[in-house]
Amino acid sequence: MRIATWNLNTWINRKNGIDNSTLWNWADDNLAADLVIFTEAATPPPQAIVRAQGWNVVHRPGGFPNRSSWGTLIAGRNLRVEHLTHVGKKKYELDTKFPGSLTAADVWVDDEYFACVVGMYLPYRKDANKDFIGHPTSDLVELKDDFKNLLDHCDGQIIIAGDLNDMHYRQIPKPLNKLGLVDPFKNYDHVTFRQDWDQEGIFLMDYIYLASELADRITAFSGGIDDFPDSMNVSDHAPLLIEMNV
Repeated sequence: MRIATWNLNTWINRKNGIDNSTLWNWADDNLAADLVIFTEAATPPPQAIVRAQGWNVVHRPGGFPNRSSWGTLIAGRNLRVEHLTHVGKKKYELDTKFPGSLTAADVWVDDEYFACVVGMYLPYRKDANKDFIGHPTSDLVELKDDFKNLLDHCDGQIIIAGDLNDMHYRQIPKPLNKLGLVDPFKNYDHVTFRQDWDQEGIFLMDYIYLASELADRITAFSGGIDDFPDSMNVSDHAPLLIEMNV
């Protein structure tokens, strides 16, 4: 199985005239993934592409509130993908703290449960006056109850991936490290984001973390601008890709 995450930079691409189908086709041609977490992705996805490429896609209806109908999508093909909004016997509701920050799905392979996949996008939040009122690092801490309930739901079989909007995570951040996750890119020298206003402004923004039992199945990985330089032609982010035995 090939699993990827990629920020599609939708709002700037709309301004630059790059349509959604171009991005999905680029991902299909260059990642050939079975499961993808797309962040900053237009919702709904391009239906003709979804049908032609055989995707099953889940996302929050309407995308990220107040952000022009873009959000986080989880897309799988030849997989069963079911959107999660509530988990546990008490039906704990997900993604209420900062709506749009978290999208979760259960994934099956050949009718066998594989993992709970969590797509993350943590923005710098602003109020109605456009003043900053939050930071992605502190928001991640506030989401700890969501992570705990998801971990219990999937009995530890969890993958968390996406754009955490922090430039400095060379170690798994504490709220996620407590889940016993592994970073397969920990010792990999890579960056995933380049500022469109400053070509020297390059940072690590995107991550894939997964349960140790799943990480043990990884057979190869690649990611970042050096591995996917052409991604900079259609986004300001480069993808991350892992391959694993299932």
